[in-house]
Amino acid sequence: MGLFSGLRGKGVDQSLDVSTAVMAPVVCAMLADGNVDDDEIRQIRSLWVWSPIYARNSAEQDEEIILRALHFVDENVAEAVCRRAATVLSPGLRETAFIFATRVVFADGFIGAKEQEAISAIAGWLEIDERRARTMVEFVSIMQHTAAS
Repeated sequence: MGLFSGLRGKGVDQSLDVSTAVMAPVVCAMLADGNVDDDEIRQIRSLWVWSPIYARNSAEQDEEIILRALHFVDENVAEAVCRRAATVLSPGLRETAFIFATRVVFADGFIGAKEQEAISAIAGWLEIDERRARTMVEFVSIMQHTAAS
């Protein structure tokens, strides 16, 4: 038995502020397929620019938030992360986090099986009604239409 075995998530600051709680499901979605690609990072950066949650932040503050979210996800399983975020966020902000997560998985133009499963699970973990989540996914899908569509 190793010195650190069995300690996952213990002895670590598990508190979440609202901005990190919104970002945590986004990070879970981004990591769902095991790859982080440039389009996903660009999508997160665009969220920072236009979202009122992050609009007043400096680039350094945004980087700190994503690092906190990455650390939180690294120290816990995705389900625990999203359920913990749900306790911090209002129902409206849980929807915001879900839409952001959905936008990130759509960012590269391909939504694989792992990403689909992750988004479905995240909706449940954030306690979003399945029909409402479906509507949000459809909305984000519509946002992805190209000029040729």
